[in-house]
Amino acid sequence: MLASFYQQFEDTLHRDGRIAQSKWRTYAGQRFFYVNSALCAPELTICLLEAAGRLSHGTRLKPECIYVRSDDCWHVYRFRFRVPDEKQFCCGNLCDDCFLLRDSAGSA
Repeated sequence: MLASFYQQFEDTLHRDGRIAQSKWRTYAGQRFFYVNSALCAPELTICLLEAAGRLSHGTRLKPECIYVRSDDCWHVYRFRFRVPDEKQFCCGNLCDDCFLLRDSAGSA
């Protein structure tokens, strides 16, 4: 299912005309998104986060986009859709999101 989010994300960016080319690469277990665009890196970062936010709206997924480097019109980002971390134990500090306060459905 998660692979379809990455494909939909890439398709959305191409359809909007914000990027000319793109490709995914994985190094050391990290997913990198190579993007060819006339936009400067800060503008492109905003576009990537907006597109990913629209796509993941209504799901638990959250986009994480970290700029790595640029070379001419190619920009590299460490990009992923993340499921937010949840506490899996009680630390004894009476936190608002305590594991012991969850209902039987598993939500806080």
